[in-house]
Amino acid sequence: MVEKDSLYAIGVFAKLTAVTERTLRYYDRKGLLKPSSRNAHGHRFYTDRDLIQLQKILTLKYLDFSLEDIAAYLARPEEDLQHSLASQYEMLQTKQQHLERVIETIGRMQRIIQGAGKVDSDLLLVFIHNIQHEEHQKQWLSKQMPPSFVDAIFMEGMDPENRLDMERKITAIVIELKEHYKQGKQPLDEEVLASGRKMVSLLEEMLGPIIRGLNEEELAQIEGLDDPSLSIDPILFPNVFTKEEETFLTVVFEHLEALKTMKEGKSNED
Repeated sequence: MVEKDSLYAIGVFAKLTAVTERTLRYYDRKGLLKPSSRNAHGHRFYTDRDLIQLQKILTLKYLDFSLEDIAAYLARPEEDLQHSLASQYEMLQTKQQHLERVIETIGRMQRIIQGAGKVDSDLLLVFIHNIQHEEHQKQWLSKQMPPSFVDAIFMEGMDPENRLDMERKITAIVIELKEHYKQGKQPLDEEVLASGRKMVSLLEEMLGPIIRGLNEEELAQIEGLDDPSLSIDPILFPNVFTKEEETFLTVVFEHLEALKTMKEGKSNED
């Protein structure tokens, strides 16, 4: 005598398999796991054979196969799973490498903005984008300007702790300047100028020694970046500041440059 498969109502089957009823209904709609039968009221009932089918689904899901791939495999059980596993292994290695880069990016960003308070979401995304595309930015800039200057921009060769400290300071000043504009302060407001002076001082510390060691041709390369005809990819180099903020900052830094020139002129007179 052949024993009949046990019948499990969806609630019992869900508890038995530690899968929610919602998931079972979803698998039903997707055609992954149809219940073996329904009663007159449309209630789903599952059998021991459905347990085996669900076990296959959950194992493939554990291996990170997509539901579409699982459905395709279940529709062709004769397919070579060994070949699929090899492809899946390569895909997961690629995904692992990507996740490691993402984790490193997030960790670096958190270290940089530590203590900066609430950072505007749009600005935070620009910062993350720049970290994500840092290598491509270096490659592009290296074709436009002296390699030593590019290395200085990205603080290559700098002690990791010193680099982190510099990144934190620059980020904090960027946030300060944006906040000054947001608060409606005037470009020549002393607090705005103080933030501007801090930025100029940091850039001088970071780039000054390199710039002073460049020859005329190399200096012309750097100045050429201001040429409007130079096509700079806005996706690769997104603006940290809005156009309105850039106009605001132009006044700030032109004023600071004028003060510097005036001071140097007086020193020469003396």
